[in-house]
Amino acid sequence: MDDILKFLNNHGSVRKFTDQPITVEDEETIIKTAQRSPTSSNLQAYSIIGIRNQKTKEKFAVLSGNQDHIKNCSLFLIFCADLHRLALINKQKGYPFHGEYTEMFIIATGDSTLVAGRALMAAQALGLGGVMVGAIHNDPEKVSQLLALPEFVFPVMGMSLGYPVAPPKIKPRLPMKAIYHQEKYNDNNIEIYLHEYDKRIDEFGYLKGREKSPEKYPDFKGLYSWQEHTARRMAADDVLSLRSFMKSFLKKKGFMKK
Repeated sequence: MDDILKFLNNHGSVRKFTDQPITVEDEETIIKTAQRSPTSSNLQAYSIIGIRNQKTKEKFAVLSGNQDHIKNCSLFLIFCADLHRLALINKQKGYPFHGEYTEMFIIATGDSTLVAGRALMAAQALGLGGVMVGAIHNDPEKVSQLLALPEFVFPVMGMSLGYPVAPPKIKPRLPMKAIYHQEKYNDNNIEIYLHEYDKRIDEFGYLKGREKSPEKYPDFKGLYSWQEHTARRMAADDVLSLRSFMKSFLKKKGFMKK
């Protein structure tokens, strides 16, 4: 039990990989283990697409903001919310299908997210490393075209997998009291917990040299803390930060019409 908890508490993202390929056997182990994730009503409303072709990985790297780890990884996985398979079943049965409701979108997104987390843990258990890629949303239309995604399927996230060049650094998380509430939501002491986290992040050195949009804040002179970094991220109004096009894209795919 202690070994399992130690493993679960040592997650760190990996973006630099060796040239060693992931075996087909390990790939199947990752996917089969991911399938054991919890799923709402056993709908299993997700699909996973594995990419090994180098030219295809390079295309996804460009579409995801020129992230080199995508083209350098052994296996790139894309986790999709998928109601298409369920729509086919209902069509065959002659039953109505209500995949256009927001609740079904939430279910499919939740299922695919749980599967992605389990897949990463399985990969890590095999000695691999990886990193989640949300930037596949930068151009969801082109991603969908490359993957030939039908109606009621959209890409939730990508994942680069491979053998790590070096062990990942384990970044500190927020104090438990900042995110865990007992009986009801309580943010009475949130400033204390956030200040404590700022100090831990500063000691860790995670944000050194990573100041976001310094040209927008030329008069800033304080500690560049997690709060400052996060506030700037949430204040960003550029296209790729807000991706306002996602709403119309999702509706075009059949989601969230009701």
